[in-house]
Amino acid sequence: MQALTYTPSLAKYVAAKANLPGAGALELSEIRPPRAPGKDWLPIRPTLTGICGSDLALLSGKASLHLATLTSTPFVPGHEIVGEIGAGPRRGERVVVQPALGCSARGLTPCPECAQGLIALCRQTTDGTISAGLQTGFCRETGGGWSEGLVAHESQLHTVPDDLSDEDAVLVEPLACALHAARIADIQPGDNVAIIGAGTIGLLTLAAVREAAPSATLIAVAKHAGQQTAARRFGADDVCAPDRIYIEGARITNSRRLVGHQNRELLLGGFDRVLDCVGTGASLEQATTITRARGRVILVGMPGELKADLAAAWLRELQIQSAYGYENDFPAALEFAKTLKPGRLIDRGWPLRSHKKAIEHAPKAARAGHAKTVFEIAA
Repeated sequence: MQALTYTPSLAKYVAAKANLPGAGALELSEIRPPRAPGKDWLPIRPTLTGICGSDLALLSGKASLHLATLTSTPFVPGHEIVGEIGAGPRRGERVVVQPALGCSARGLTPCPECAQGLIALCRQTTDGTISAGLQTGFCRETGGGWSEGLVAHESQLHTVPDDLSDEDAVLVEPLACALHAARIADIQPGDNVAIIGAGTIGLLTLAAVREAAPSATLIAVAKHAGQQTAARRFGADDVCAPDRIYIEGARITNSRRLVGHQNRELLLGGFDRVLDCVGTGASLEQATTITRARGRVILVGMPGELKADLAAAWLRELQIQSAYGYENDFPAALEFAKTLKPGRLIDRGWPLRSHKKAIEHAPKAARAGHAKTVFEIAA
């Protein structure tokens, strides 16, 4: 079968960091389909698979090096997957894959996190019957969605309703992450909330927050015009560019805006909750300087190495909490996707053979408000 395989090395990492063309660690080749590690595993034929921001960070050498020990190489990337079961009594059934590889998939007694349903936070991700890997798409035995076939444990599979399209279903995984982030944010009625970033995870988090807190005032910080238009469609009351958030934030929250040395800005007062869906030093620094004292900053998504001045976090006694993965959120995400129709964020499908163009195109599509580029796997 055809698959895009990621085989890292120090030389390839340096080349990716230097943005040298044709020198990356990803290669399209014919490989053997992965074998099921046990009787509770099923073959999956992907139909659509997303290109995630974390995948792009990996390929460009920007992913955190701390994550290297939580993967096993070579592996086939791709963890946002809708496809069909390829064998057995459920053959032909459409499913989405919950990619976290927790204790059940590893054949282990549940750790404390998995026992609570926090599969994405499993503490045994290097143990059990398969190699290290936080998720499908980062483990050499399971395969991944950037291929014509993978295997998944039955605990990872969720049936796609007949009235949900493949285009909507392929975004259920990031939508589950967004619902999880909205829950962690614990937004109260009437809160003022800022969401920084309007890529896939930013827009879906915006929609999830709007669903969870209909009376909150939401402003989306979106860099490009296409993203700003998409943010309004997904529930933002206000939208602004990053360099306008202090002005607009002062208006919305009735705060005072200060401008100091080197044009560093700060709100006296600020938002009750800020969700950073970008994950850079600049976005995190901005988040802490627009949040009110004892407010909450939620870090959504998967950042790489970053540098930020976090003095405001100390001065304001801010709560800074991350949101990663999901907590039994897939059933709710499948249901929410029926009304949200997240597939409208998809730019277009690309065949695996055009992976270089697809990966190059993905950031450009996100800037235009078509936040998700996907691989369309041939039947």
